[in-house]
Amino acid sequence: MIVTKNTKISKILKENNDAIETIASINKHFLKLKNPVLRRVLAPRVTVQDAAKIGKTTSNEFLKRLEAIGFEVEFENETTNDKTLTVTDTKLINRVVLDVRPTIASGADPFKEIMQAVKSLNEDETLQIINVFEPIPLINILKEKGYKTWTDTINENEYHTFFTKESAASHKEIVASMPIDEGSFDEKLASFGGNIKEIEVRHLEMPEPMVTILDEIENLPNNYVLLVNHKKVPQFLLPELKTRNYLWMTKEIEKGHTLLIIYKA
Repeated sequence: MIVTKNTKISKILKENNDAIETIASINKHFLKLKNPVLRRVLAPRVTVQDAAKIGKTTSNEFLKRLEAIGFEVEFENETTNDKTLTVTDTKLINRVVLDVRPTIASGADPFKEIMQAVKSLNEDETLQIINVFEPIPLINILKEKGYKTWTDTINENEYHTFFTKESAASHKEIVASMPIDEGSFDEKLASFGGNIKEIEVRHLEMPEPMVTILDEIENLPNNYVLLVNHKKVPQFLLPELKTRNYLWMTKEIEKGHTLLIIYKA
């Protein structure tokens, strides 16, 4: 396995679970990877480059640590053309401020607290999270849920990250552009014969269904289809499927139970 700055942490841990200790030693913020539940939520969403940013180091330094424990790595020039938006770039009239520094200082994880704030956010409000680092995993998750985000760095120990809901029309345009295969759901499912991996996500709380599905397709064998038992059509998952070159079809069984099949285009 060759590890680059774009390799997901989940793939690294799948290849060598002992890498948890190495990654955790880079920065205290990575200690949460030792928690199986948090690891399952965060690791599939974070790349080496993301993790390096959280750990206030470079991708190449991160890769050197992995190389020291036996990984074959590919170093790259670390440049970025990203434009960082700041508070002055947008109007923050209706702002909801959540300072998670006390939660982190107590040793607890603020993820549930943040997601509850997101859930309570009105369409015209912006959530401002004050943290001790830039929350890359959270940013990736909420981007998939249709949020626009930017971070203002106050100092090396204080980061203000803002989340505001993108317009519904914008997201609908993304979903409308998804490549949906022709034919019936049952015919397509039958065409895979016994090459079916079925999972159940109806009992999971957000964002676990999306995280679980993305983890499953990442490990789906060639010529297999993933059959998902879901509560509804997962709208914010669809753009992610598009970027990964997957097709999908759905079938409503009853209210609160929708079948979804996902397969390579």
